[in-house]
Amino acid sequence: MRHKVFKGELMNLVSFRPEMQGALEAFLQIMQESRGYKFDRSKLPPDIANVKTAYKDCGGDLWVVKNDDAIVGSIALRALDPDAGIGEIKRYFVLPSYQRRGIGGDLMHHAINVARESGLRRVRLDTMKKSEAALIVFRKFGFYEIPKYNNNNVAEIFMEKLLSAATN
Repeated sequence: MRHKVFKGELMNLVSFRPEMQGALEAFLQIMQESRGYKFDRSKLPPDIANVKTAYKDCGGDLWVVKNDDAIVGSIALRALDPDAGIGEIKRYFVLPSYQRRGIGGDLMHHAINVARESGLRRVRLDTMKKSEAALIVFRKFGFYEIPKYNNNNVAEIFMEKLLSAATN
């Protein structure tokens, strides 16, 4: 657990644990509805239904930022192609009411450091054009656009970052 103060509020960056499942689903419901999507807890995305299989068993993890017991931010990392040293960042979200406090940058910095420490040489992600705040963070951290690399039919933008020993 890492404690960090964001604009005067003490919050914790922690690795997801199974007992957080309800809080994670509540957080994702708020995120999806704030973006104009419906969130149906009876039809969870496979990676959310089984975080262990989707992330932890694939050389990664899902981290959340907690303010008291509520999740206010998340980011996940998994090995996409371990032999080629390619990882993927997923589930990068910060509640709208917590944006512009440095939480997103801290989450991204953490995931990139873990990717580098894990021996990955590049990380990829996908997103949508309307995720303007996230795109600013991605570009700030050195992500650049690449051709489509997965079968995500919702994503419109695909990005990658080369990792080196001493940069963000």
